[in-house]
Amino acid sequence: MGFMDKVKAQATVLADKAQTGVQQGQTKIQEMQAHKHQDTLLRELGAYVFLSERGRTVPDSEARVAALMAEIDALEAGGTVVAPTPDPVPAAGAVPQAGTAVPDGSVPQAAPPVPTPTQAPAAAPPVQPAGIPTAGDGPPAAGGGIPQAGGGIPQAGGGIPQAGGALPGQ
Repeated sequence: MGFMDKVKAQATVLADKAQTGVQQGQTKIQEMQAHKHQDTLLRELGAYVFLSERGRTVPDSEARVAALMAEIDALEAGGTVVAPTPDPVPAAGAVPQAGTAVPDGSVPQAAPPVPTPTQAPAAAPPVQPAGIPTAGDGPPAAGGGIPQAGGGIPQAGGGIPQAGGALPGQ
């Protein structure tokens, strides 16, 4: 077997592997899209059920619920497993509800209700570093503010050479 035959054989093997990877990727994408569609249907159905339980039905809600149920039944008849899928990781700052499992497998217990204050406490004034004026400060006192002659900014004859002046080292 010549060198070119080996290269062609290797290229064929790689092409087959790439095709298999593409097919697996497409299958995974289709599964994810089907799961997202199912999730959307279940969320919308849940919203209608919630509103119905609270006595706040919307026009045509019964027809929409029936259509959602029919679509979910069709998915299930097609082999899709219809089951609630909790978020695998709670959102940042979210507190798990009592009776629901968290990622480590434990089930938190209900915490006692926290009393809510009738009025929010007054906000503390912002902390300002010393020497930095705030908007509420008045004009600077004598001797404060921008340095005058003799301090800070060089005046005429100071450190900036004038036209025709020599720079140090020239």
